[in-house]
Amino acid sequence: AFGRFIEQLTSLGFPLGHRGRVRRFRPGLDYTVAHYGILTTQPVLDATLCFAAGNGEQCRYDDATGELIGDDDDAVWESGDYGGFECYIAADDEEENKEEAADEYNDEDDTELLSVSASNNTLSLVFRDPGTMRFVKYVGSGAPSSRWDISMEYEIEETDEDEGEA
Repeated sequence: AFGRFIEQLTSLGFPLGHRGRVRRFRPGLDYTVAHYGILTTQPVLDATLCFAAGNGEQCRYDDATGELIGDDDDAVWESGDYGGFECYIAADDEEENKEEAADEYNDEDDTELLSVSASNNTLSLVFRDPGTMRFVKYVGSGAPSSRWDISMEYEIEETDEDEGEA
């Protein structure tokens, strides 16, 4: 049933397979590491249902003060100051860097493709191409709570666009 729901939401086709895990990232203790062992040869759809302190509402940015306006916990998570966000980065193509893990987040890194802030009771769907890695940034000790999530990767049925050509 959830596979049909994903197909309707994304129009990517019916998920063929999946793998998933329930994770907890405790303030001051937990994170994941991006490494070449997690690269996929097929595109996948990442579905992450996140639970963290806050109301799960998007904060607004006040241009006059430069502050985020909203629930304090939501603003802390959205600012990224205490980590806990899921980051998608492009893998380096250079052979000499293949042994090194991208375990340190760098704001000036030009390989970052997307960052998804932790937000309570929020489902994020990200279509990840081969050559893209993802990791959860270290949750700082000042974070308002642990970040819990249900993280699923769905292998999507490939559509053959050239099917009608002879």
